[in-house]
Amino acid sequence: MNRVFRLRCVAIRGIREIRDSFSGGVAVVLAGAIVPATVATVAMAAAPPPDQARVEFFEKQVRPLLAERCEKCHGAKAGKSKGDLTLDTRAGWEKGGEHGPAIVPGNPEQSFLLKAVLYTDDDVQMPPKKEGGKLKDEEIAVLRKWIAEGAFDPRSGGPRRLTGMSPEARAHWAFQPLRKTAPPAVQDAAWAKNDIDAFVLARLEKEGMHPNPQAAREVLIRRVTYDLLGLPPTVEEVKAFVGDGSTNAYEKVVDRLLASPHYGERWGRHWLDTARYSDTSGRGGDGGKRFADYRYEYAWTYRDYVIRAFNDDKPWDRFLKEQLAADLMPDIEPQDPRLAALGFLTVGKRFDNPDDLIDERIDTTGKSMLGLTVACARCHDHKFDPIPTADYYSWYGIFANITEPAEPPEIPAGVDPEQRGIYERQLAALEARNRATFYAFYQKRNPEFLRHAAGYLMVAAQKPRSPERQAVAKEYHLFPEDVEMMRGVRLAADHPVFGPFARLSKIPTNEFAAKAPDVLAQALHDRKAPVNPLVAEALAGLKPRTLEDVALAYGRMTLNHTTNAAALVQLRSKGGAKTNLDSAAVTELVQTPFYVPTVPEIATVEKQLAFLNGQPGRKPWFGAPQFEPRTTDTFSFAQINQLRLTHPGAPGRAMVVADKPKPAESYVRIRGDRNKHGPAVPRRFLEVLSGPDRKVFRVGSGRLDLAEAITDPRNPLVARAAVNRIWMHHFGRGLVPTPDDLGNMSEPPSHPELLDHLAASFVDNGWSVKRLHKQILLSAAYQQNSDNNPSYEAKDPDNRWVWRANLRRLDFESIRDSLIWLTGKMDESVGGKPANITDEPYSYRRSVYGYIDRLHVSDLMSQFDFSDPEMANSHRITTIVPQQALFFMNSPMTVDAARHLMNRSEVDDATDDDGRVTALYRILYQRNPQPKELSWARDYIDRVHQLLYGSERPKGPRRSAVIYKKAQVAKDKYAAVQNSGMTVQRGALDAWESYAQALLCSNEFVYVY
Repeated sequence: MNRVFRLRCVAIRGIREIRDSFSGGVAVVLAGAIVPATVATVAMAAAPPPDQARVEFFEKQVRPLLAERCEKCHGAKAGKSKGDLTLDTRAGWEKGGEHGPAIVPGNPEQSFLLKAVLYTDDDVQMPPKKEGGKLKDEEIAVLRKWIAEGAFDPRSGGPRRLTGMSPEARAHWAFQPLRKTAPPAVQDAAWAKNDIDAFVLARLEKEGMHPNPQAAREVLIRRVTYDLLGLPPTVEEVKAFVGDGSTNAYEKVVDRLLASPHYGERWGRHWLDTARYSDTSGRGGDGGKRFADYRYEYAWTYRDYVIRAFNDDKPWDRFLKEQLAADLMPDIEPQDPRLAALGFLTVGKRFDNPDDLIDERIDTTGKSMLGLTVACARCHDHKFDPIPTADYYSWYGIFANITEPAEPPEIPAGVDPEQRGIYERQLAALEARNRATFYAFYQKRNPEFLRHAAGYLMVAAQKPRSPERQAVAKEYHLFPEDVEMMRGVRLAADHPVFGPFARLSKIPTNEFAAKAPDVLAQALHDRKAPVNPLVAEALAGLKPRTLEDVALAYGRMTLNHTTNAAALVQLRSKGGAKTNLDSAAVTELVQTPFYVPTVPEIATVEKQLAFLNGQPGRKPWFGAPQFEPRTTDTFSFAQINQLRLTHPGAPGRAMVVADKPKPAESYVRIRGDRNKHGPAVPRRFLEVLSGPDRKVFRVGSGRLDLAEAITDPRNPLVARAAVNRIWMHHFGRGLVPTPDDLGNMSEPPSHPELLDHLAASFVDNGWSVKRLHKQILLSAAYQQNSDNNPSYEAKDPDNRWVWRANLRRLDFESIRDSLIWLTGKMDESVGGKPANITDEPYSYRRSVYGYIDRLHVSDLMSQFDFSDPEMANSHRITTIVPQQALFFMNSPMTVDAARHLMNRSEVDDATDDDGRVTALYRILYQRNPQPKELSWARDYIDRVHQLLYGSERPKGPRRSAVIYKKAQVAKDKYAAVQNSGMTVQRGALDAWESYAQALLCSNEFVYVY
């Protein structure tokens, strides 16, 4: 048997023999493989999508697609049911048509509907070509996903219309004003430590239940430290708390943790989930904009703003306002670091369709700040909540009237001057390389055109991809066509050089000789479209019988100016005061077909991108060429982005937005179709929260007015949403279990009076998040132990009534950060550019500073249920999959942590085996081992040492040599940012290191209880 494999088998057996680590005699087993038996409510597999998620997917993506592309021919309401199939109700597709049911829920490949839209069968192709033809790939993907996930469809065939525009929907609890009720009277008043406990205990007593006893101090400090910092407490901190006999010992712990800079890192990450933070646009290649990199070089400034805001306990209302309208607030300066708050709007996903970008921002704002799915009203009135389509387009008008400046403002970042100088020199070199690419293109292309102008003009005059065009190209030795060149030869009637030829090319061949003289004369004397004097001179008096006669005249004229074309490029590339030739006519002619920019026009990367992406109102022939990949790949935009994203001397810039100079109202778009305008709607807040006579936003885009309306203390949703999320992160479940949707599809609060009491107190206390934390953490409800009670679990399996603490698995960040913390290498600096936290060479920065690729979230992050940055997502699911256990068993990161554990002074200074085991337990689990655990540990060490070395083990650890190798540089331009440093040693672990890894593999390491 392979030696390494045998070692792993022993390790697994050893782990399974380390029992009774939890109170109550619960087995500790492989992390992520088996759940502790005390709590049956921990998920054993990925939870099915909640109803609201399925409703939202159907309403936003499936229903509009069926309505737009299918129901015209297959809609009972439209009176059409071709093939006896209707698709505008669930009953319609279940019944099916001539081919039977249209959909087999859960099985796309067996569904007739998918077969039809894939066009794989010549006899069944839907929609037909006369109705727009085959669906786009992304539309087919929507249908496939919908069917695969069970084809959830809330539509019915009855006369009742599903709508949120009803008195019942308006009466929903979440839309009612906050009511701060007095804490109820309870029987066991001695148990309650504050108002929270009175509400919790009153519900328990009503159900004939009692809360659990208080958790042991070792358990409590582990729980609260992970909750507030995302890190384990140190051995010294545990010892100090356990030994502190003062009445406020626990309160002092809470105060210390809230004052730690690591608090902002932990709780900032929670908000970044809600704000769908990512370092990339979610698009491949150029991110949907020519030449722009798919990475956001400055997203990290928003992340740092969020961390600072939590550490500073920025009032929640101010925090939200700044993220929508920091640039419009009166006390913010042009380079104020708070401008980075606007990254809330700009770090989201990008789309080809600008309407989708606006929808994404509406969706994120509604969910994150209000806990409402406002974006569900894009195509129709909201089906569940009282949000009409008109309200959606009121918000649309706000977000449609903002732009993103090409050069975002620099904000203070404390960059080292020497590093800044190095960065500036490297940036200047890359910008110069880009300019050289521009001028090399023009130096070659314009003279080439002038030498062969007749042929290029004749080819351009033929229909694209026609046999005639190929024949002409071959005749002039221009076949195969040069796509890059031909894109520049635009035959436009108002082109100063091509105009006359463009007009003549429209004359039918059999009429050319008769009509050409008059058309030519009109072209040469058109004052609205003046012709270049050299062209006019070459064509004056010409009596062409064919279009080729004209092309040849052009060719004779342009051939004399090829050297002038090269001379102009030389002049402009040098950037001197003189950038034109002596003759204006020659200067204009030799910039055919490509305009040659001056150095000031393309001096910086921002100006280069602005030139390449086109300037409004400028004639296309005075813009940038439409480059082919062979040219675009020679530009250095990706390298510039990488430099800005990673160089220590690169400044930070805020990803800001700005209002358009002349904001315009938006129209309601019928069924979400941009081409079908309904009535114009003013920019304003939601009617259900502000009344029918609500204020119209007339200043700028209306962002500041929207921010004021959202954070108005009379708006009950913003405080409820914030309080519910904070409660959720402390208890593992919100008072309302859907933190991003408090609307009619949500469950009612488990403790409605408590939710309103906390929300009202939150507002009264100046929107202080830290004060709310302390109120929750000092409650007896939070301090309960997690022991199970079978009779209570039968009555309340989800622990909605808070009769115990919930057993919770650490999230990805806490697991990774704990491993880094244990090595003693953690970089505790706050803020800065992103690092690669999942690939070697490993970064020792906290996980909140990790680089996140929206399109390709790393496998490791996904395996541990990292938040999907595609959308606002405040609640992470918890799954248990084999990959999690395999990570702890095989990952170099875990191996590295195990090695460093054994090198820690507490372990290394121990005088015997029991002392070493005790030190490891205190470091990892914040407790002492039980006597039988010490016995199991000694037995484990003996057996593994015998396996490894075939001899009796000496006293103390036997160290193996550790050799680190320098990491190879990744060459994939779409790879995550790469750290510099060394890889982890791959050598076999010794017996003690193997034991340390076995302890890391236990559930006790990755759960708080």
